[in-house]
Amino acid sequence: MKLLQGTQALQYQNWDTMPAILKGEQFKLVYLAPNGRRWDLLGPQAGRQGVQLSTGVHGLHHLSFEHLFTESAYQEGATYERTNIGKRVIDVGIMVGSATRQLSKYQYQMVESNWWDSWPLGVCGWLGMHSRFGGWRWVQVMQAGPVNTTVSKSPVYADNNHVLWSMQLVAPTPYFAKRTLVTTWTAHPQTQGLLGYDEETITICNRGDVAVWPKFIYNGPGRAWVQDGATDRMVQLPLLDAADGYVLVDTDPGQRMLTASTDPVDNIFYEWVRSSRVLDFFLHDIADLGLPVWRRTNGIRFNSQIPPRTTANIKVRHDHPGGTVSVLVPQRWSRPL
Repeated sequence: MKLLQGTQALQYQNWDTMPAILKGEQFKLVYLAPNGRRWDLLGPQAGRQGVQLSTGVHGLHHLSFEHLFTESAYQEGATYERTNIGKRVIDVGIMVGSATRQLSKYQYQMVESNWWDSWPLGVCGWLGMHSRFGGWRWVQVMQAGPVNTTVSKSPVYADNNHVLWSMQLVAPTPYFAKRTLVTTWTAHPQTQGLLGYDEETITICNRGDVAVWPKFIYNGPGRAWVQDGATDRMVQLPLLDAADGYVLVDTDPGQRMLTASTDPVDNIFYEWVRSSRVLDFFLHDIADLGLPVWRRTNGIRFNSQIPPRTTANIKVRHDHPGGTVSVLVPQRWSRPL
């Protein structure tokens, strides 16, 4: 530790004279590979591992979307129906070695090998961008297609030891994200004993600029109720026993709604037994085995999302003392900054 005195100490007390690296005002772009490697592509540490951006980036900042309209023969104009959000496609120029980060011939070959090892086909890594305004935001990316860049016959000729690649990345889920916010509540035995249930209103935020479907985790034995997003409607969840363990409730209609930690595999044998009325008469106990929690939904539906940049008050209820309900709100952004 160094003791700073006089004008040297004042340098760190004034924003204008503070070192740039402490201000953190520069944008940073980092790639975290599936094999655990980190690559600093933009910012104060750009090229630290031998690779950095060579040109501008296309497709990183804005979502790809398509408006859908219906038009009839005698209609003036068109009728707007909906907007589809597509995958995010990012075009990026990559430079292995540079004048500012010079590599030897051996270093160049090692860096080149490590870089491509960090892009296994069909496996997503994480691309993160940092700004002082928004902090870190992350999106999962993989190679969108083969790299067809034309390069010189020998990148190490005349000690150049560098090469430029034009890569195209794809993010199947186009939103940038931060850590999901989670709040857990436990039913109090005394309240449950008086009313037959206990309930609580959980205050939790959607800080992103995208509306999100909340998720819940509850346990058995007993039954839980959760609020349907921003509405006042309470949704009754399936009754659990102790053997069901914890159950994830995903209110997104595009995802599996109920997943239990102890769900059995719903194989063809159980499907066949349940479909046979004769066997059900003789082997009704077997037909009950292997029944995943999601088959107990009985028409459960969720209709409401949490709007962007909104503080939500989500009511939860459990009818068993010590029963827990957790509320999870993903944090998603349409832009990295």
